[in-house]
Amino acid sequence: MPVSKSPERCVTEARIVEAAAQLFARQGFKATTTREIADLAAVNEATLFRYFVRKPDIFWAAIKSRLMNVRMSRELQSSLVETAAPDVTIEKIIRFYVESFIHQPELVRLLQVATLELPESSAVIREHLGPIFDAITEYYRRCTAKGYIVEIDPSLAAFGLMALVAANQYLGELFTKGTASDIASEKEIGSLSQLWLRALKVVERGPDNYAYSG
Repeated sequence: MPVSKSPERCVTEARIVEAAAQLFARQGFKATTTREIADLAAVNEATLFRYFVRKPDIFWAAIKSRLMNVRMSRELQSSLVETAAPDVTIEKIIRFYVESFIHQPELVRLLQVATLELPESSAVIREHLGPIFDAITEYYRRCTAKGYIVEIDPSLAAFGLMALVAANQYLGELFTKGTASDIASEKEIGSLSQLWLRALKVVERGPDNYAYSG
């Protein structure tokens, strides 16, 4: 039976993880020292190592703390499971990407650090994000089978839309001087949705009845 943690221990551990997430996101894994994490968390290094044996353990705890915030709404889950019409579901997927990643730049940075400096972290990332992207990929597969969208590799469609949302933010901020709030606005989400629906060649024929133009 697992030993329960005292409230004080939980608070200290959370403080260390939060400090680590901030520093790893800002400086990367190699450039961040355990002393810096301990200082920001207001503990000494000896205390830090009583909670985490190795520096990578701290990083994995930090990235998990951010990945736990990535959740699909029940509404989106229902749309994916029921293979709801693309003109409704695509916008929900875009909103999920925006809320999960565009509004959490620290998480995006941690994912980049994990990919570049700690490739073994891929198992942790897959554990948390894999089921979500599998559900979205399966939705595209069923949409193709039903003739709702043009025939396309479903995994390509799933990651392609995420790349479109990310590029719209980062390139938009670079070239149009827009802010993350502007780029993630309701109007912009609607525009991205229409763009992706056209890319998938969704054509409305009637209520809940869609075809694609080849």
